[in-house]
Amino acid sequence: MTRRILCGLLLAAGMIMPVHAQDSFGLGPGSRPKRPLICMSDAELEAEAQVRAGIILRAFARTCGARGIDGSILQKWSAFDSAHAEQLQAAVRRRNEAYARNYPDDANAGQRVIDETLASRGITHPSVQECLSVAEVVNGLNTWEDFVAHARLTQLGMVRNQIRRCKPGGAAVGG
Repeated sequence: MTRRILCGLLLAAGMIMPVHAQDSFGLGPGSRPKRPLICMSDAELEAEAQVRAGIILRAFARTCGARGIDGSILQKWSAFDSAHAEQLQAAVRRRNEAYARNYPDDANAGQRVIDETLASRGITHPSVQECLSVAEVVNGLNTWEDFVAHARLTQLGMVRNQIRRCKPGGAAVGG
C-alpha cells in the first residue's frame, strides 16, 4: 500500500514539474510561443509561392543533374528562367518588399524562409522517379501561366497556411 502511495506521489510530482517549468519561462500550461503577426497581400502570397516553386524546381534540377540522373532538367529550367526573368524578378521584388515590411530590422528574413523551405524538402538524394517527375513538370512549363498554375498547385496552400493574409489596411486577417 505504501508503495502505491509513494508511486502516486512521484507520478503527480512528475506531472507538476513540467507545468512549473513552463510557468518559469513565461509559458502557461498548454501554451506555446506565438508566431509573429506578419501578413502579406494576396499578390505577395502569390509571389512567395512563385519564388518557392522556382527555387524548389531549380534545386531538384541541380541535384538530379549532379547525381547523373538527368542533366537536361537544369538546362530546361534555366531556359525557362531566362525566358521569364522579368516575371520571376518581379515576384522576387514583391516578396522582398513584403519581408522588408514585416521584418524591418532583419534583412535576412526572406532568405531564412527559403533555407527552411529547401531544408524541409530534403532535396539531397532524390530518387530516379522524383527526377523524372520534376523533368515532366519542367517540360510542361511552356508559358508563364503554366508556371503560375504549378506554383499555385504546389506551394500556395502551404504559403497561406504559414503566412496570414493582410487586411486592406495592412493588418493581419485572423490574428
